[in-house]
Formats: sequence, C-alpha cells, structure tokens
Amino acid sequence: CSGISDLQVPLRDLWNPATCPVSFLPYLAWAFSVDRWDEGWTESVKRQVVKDAFYIHQHKGTTSAVRRVVEPFGFLIHIIEWWQTGEAPGTFRLDIGVQDQGITEDTYLELERLISDAKPCSRHMIGMSINLQTSGPHWVGAASYLGEEITIYPYINETIISGGTAHEGGAVHVIDTMRVNP
Repeated sequence: CSGISDLQVPLRDLWNPATCPVSFLPYLAWAFSVDRWDEGWTESVKRQVVKDAFYIHQHKGTTSAVRRVVEPFGFLIHIIEWWQTGEAPGTFRLDIGVQDQGITEDTYLELERLISDAKPCSRHMIGMSINLQTSGPHWVGAASYLGEEITIYPYINETIISGGTAHEGGAVHVIDTMRVNP
C-alpha cells in the first residue's frame, strides 16, 4: 500500500476496461465479478471480458449470455435448442465457428467452462462442434474447340443433318482429417 501514492493513473481510467492499464486488469475483473480469468488471454480478450461482465451477470442463464462469453475469443456461435431438432427436452447443441485462427485444446476446455457458467442451469449441452472455415482462390477453367467445314454443291432438295459432340469434365478433390483426443 505504500506505493499507491506513486500511481500516476487517474482513478476514472482504473474503472474503465478500455483505459485501465493492463497490469490492473485482473483487479478490475475481480471488482466486476468476472467468473473466469486467464492470464494467458490476449489483452483484447481480457478487456472485452471485463467490459461484458455486467451484461453477462444481468443475462446469465440465457442464450445471450452464452453468446457473450464466446464472442471475445473471436468465435462465431450458433445455438441449436432441443425443440429445433426434436432431441430430449432441455438440451442444446453449439456450433462454434473458429474462423481462421483455429483452436487449441486449452481454449476448447476454457470454452466449455465459460459456457457452463453462462448457460441456463436447467439446460444440458449435449454437443459442441467446432467448425473451421477457410477461404482461398478457386480456379475454374473452360475450353471450347469449334470448327466448321462447308462445301457448296448445286441445290438438291434434301434434309440437311448437322451434328457434333460436346465434352465436359470436372473434378473436386477434398481431404478432411479431424483427430479428437480425449
């Protein structure tokens, strides 16, 4: 406590998740009653978690709170309730899109803990699928070869038959490997 007078940060900045110095964010998280905290999170995730703490406590037990605890990690979430799929009442599934950054086992376990804290107590999560979306160029090619040969003869009243062949081709080769370890 003796060094507290040497602190050169305005008090209003200490209580603001956007302006609080990084070294004081854990204390601000404690003051805002953040349920889960990890020093390994990036600064932006820490600030967003502190910023969302009040909203999450207000809406705890709703799908909105579940969304809010997942979104600071930059993931997209789709909640599928039991009545949408005809599964056992009181259950839900999650589809989480991890975009281009992927996900580690530690992050997966942290997501399970955060979701468990924010979900309705009467609901049971029966599945969580992680979807990785990638994008890149896709080339499509086409070729046409056309020729015509005409011979002109004197007029004969016959039916003229014209014909030809067309060749199309396409190929798609997709490999997807997923390994889930216990």
